[in-house]
Amino acid sequence: MFLMQFNALRRTTTFRLTVLYGLLFALATIALLGMVYLRSAGYLTQRVDGILNTEADALVRSPRPGLRERLVEELTLNGSRTNVYGLFTTGGERIAGNLDALPAALLKRNEPVEIPPTAEFPTSARLIARRLPGNEILIVGRDVNQLQQMRAIITQALTWSGVLILVVGLALGVVLSAAPLQRLRRLQAVAQDIARGDLKSRMPVSGRGDELDTFAGAVNYMIGEVERLMAEVKGATEVIAHDLLSPLANASLQLRRIQRSETNDPQAVERVAMRLEAVLERFRAILRVAELDVRQRRSGFASIDLAEVIGPLAELYQPLAESSGVRLLTATEHGTRVDADAKLLFEAVSNLVDNAIKFGGPGSTVRVHLGPDPGKPQIIVADDGPGIPAAERTSVLQRFYRGERSNAVAGSGLGLSVVAAIVRLHEFKLTLEDAGPGVRAIIDCSPTAGSGIA
Repeated sequence: MFLMQFNALRRTTTFRLTVLYGLLFALATIALLGMVYLRSAGYLTQRVDGILNTEADALVRSPRPGLRERLVEELTLNGSRTNVYGLFTTGGERIAGNLDALPAALLKRNEPVEIPPTAEFPTSARLIARRLPGNEILIVGRDVNQLQQMRAIITQALTWSGVLILVVGLALGVVLSAAPLQRLRRLQAVAQDIARGDLKSRMPVSGRGDELDTFAGAVNYMIGEVERLMAEVKGATEVIAHDLLSPLANASLQLRRIQRSETNDPQAVERVAMRLEAVLERFRAILRVAELDVRQRRSGFASIDLAEVIGPLAELYQPLAESSGVRLLTATEHGTRVDADAKLLFEAVSNLVDNAIKFGGPGSTVRVHLGPDPGKPQIIVADDGPGIPAAERTSVLQRFYRGERSNAVAGSGLGLSVVAAIVRLHEFKLTLEDAGPGVRAIIDCSPTAGSGIA
């Protein structure tokens, strides 16, 4: 069980990054201590060599007849366990000093050498050789045991610091990876619930704002959209079955009557054709909403002036407004530009104006204008009719929804759903609010408005 949990932990990005940074930190520490070691050891070695050169040069310049006595005096004063002195013949025979034999390395190299402990000098020593005028060889050395101890201490520090950093890195990797792994398992459990069809489930968000929260938020938004579309499809199916059954059954009955009739009644045929045309109109509206929802029209996006969207509305809807007893007022100011599909945006505003005229009723006024702030482009369609109850302002955007007040008005119930689909396509924001009296529909076209319905 522990091995399985550790295998799961080590596959997490947090664990791998923690171990990687731990290795980098360990390498950096080792490099730093190594540099300290090299500089310190080099400095102490150079200092010892400098002292040896100074002592050797002083002994070489001393009078030859008294050199042996001078070596004995130096050993007596400085101690035979700290300093090394030796005087040898060219054949390697010892004349004086506490060095038993002449190291062969000194004869091959003209630089200081380091020798291991011997019976006469039980610690490591660093030696330097000088040839005297009489061809004798003078050896001067010093105990370097402290230098070796310092090297050992630094080496141990390098080893233990590297091991400690690796152990701590692994421990931190396990600790830091445990919480994200638990969150991932919770996300996985919710994803399995969603895959089994529970579209009400949502990914848990911790509030930390990290990448897992960002991912969970994106998935929650996606599931919300899927749930909304599924609900719309379910509702649309039910409404289609309910609303279209009656006209299709009536049309079928009329066709059978015409079939059995001995005379051809053009008016009866016309009534059947009108009923079938109404059905086809609904299906065309359904296909239109579906086309917008699958984002097939973004190729027509360009920088447009909103005044060019509002301007043609007066000419197009003025006859309908006059026949309905509604006053239509439009106000345009050039210079407010947005990135949008002009035809689709015109279609959305046209649906809003058409609804305002139909539901406003005789004597009402419909106003279409831009928002007051050019930096926050908005298209506003307002009327002073009976309005939409607050409880229905979200429902009216659903396909086929028709409130109690709209039953007396002809329509398919798809106009506002087309507007909502166009707004979602543009990533704009649609708001329906009370105009006191009437309703005010606002399409917020600013980049920071966010996509959605309010």
